[in-house]
Amino acid sequence: MQTDPYSPSLSFALDYLSRQGIDARTISWKPLAGDGSDRMLYRLEYPGNSVILAVNEHPPANERGVNENDSFAYICNHLQNRGFAAPSIHAFDRARGWFILEDLGDVHLQDTALMLKGNPSELEALYRRVLTVLPQMQVKAAEGFDSAQIHSPPYDKTFVRRWESGYFLNFYVSGYCKCAFQEDRMAGELDALAEALCTVEAAFFLYRDFQSKNIMITRGELRWIDFQGARLGPLHYDLASLLLDPYVDLTEEMREKLLNYYLEQLGKLMPVESSTFRNHYRVIALHRNMQMLGAFAFLSLVKGKSYFTAYMPAAIKSLKKLLKHPLFSSYITLKKLVEKL
Repeated sequence: MQTDPYSPSLSFALDYLSRQGIDARTISWKPLAGDGSDRMLYRLEYPGNSVILAVNEHPPANERGVNENDSFAYICNHLQNRGFAAPSIHAFDRARGWFILEDLGDVHLQDTALMLKGNPSELEALYRRVLTVLPQMQVKAAEGFDSAQIHSPPYDKTFVRRWESGYFLNFYVSGYCKCAFQEDRMAGELDALAEALCTVEAAFFLYRDFQSKNIMITRGELRWIDFQGARLGPLHYDLASLLLDPYVDLTEEMREKLLNYYLEQLGKLMPVESSTFRNHYRVIALHRNMQMLGAFAFLSLVKGKSYFTAYMPAAIKSLKKLLKHPLFSSYITLKKLVEKL
């Protein structure tokens, strides 16, 4: 049995497995590459099985003391109870900040999608599978969802001004691009964009990072991970996260086909007025697009994860495309700024 001097939680987890009757001498482990999170991930293998150890020893918490690990545990169990295939939690040590989770393998939606980019019909079929589940999750997982058990703040205009458009300005525009802008005019336009969200119903399950790296394909089945930032919010956000995902960078034609398919599936669950939905989608997609760029810049500049810069060109391309729509014709300062980036 190996040990890791940098993670005491690994030793505790290995001890836990030993107490479950697994011979300690047969347990091996290896670190897994993380992504944007500060969590440490390990695969623990022993004869006939493997599990994932996820360690987050200092999770961010809200003023009520609910932390990110609490959110993960609650949302994971909630999704399972609603019939959605989140990983099983074998053990959770809240004091030390670790989980032992079902091992869902190494195949992400991103991996399969990139292999299929030369075959549009199969790529579309793959995404249709995801978009068949998404509206069901958004509607059914909202039922009984208890916001008191998560650490994330509400998805509202205050949140998006700080963590989406504000994130974009602070880390991507100012920090990464070193680009100056007219602060008063920009603030007014971004306030108006955030205000536009107030007319959108926000009582649905919002995954908030519903993209190809967070969807696994395990023995042919779709599985869901990294949902600890979920909360209640609008339908459009997770759809935008998937369709604008720069890790795959779908074509505009494919995005339009998949948006149409999503609307068909959503229409089976509730009435949908297509033109209104599309306009709301554009506003929320704009915010999601800005959030992505802010996150990539933050991860690169602050966390030293420079590989995220590779995804910036696709994200800025989709942001420019969105802003060309007549819906945003009055946002002159924002449009001029983005065209310079």
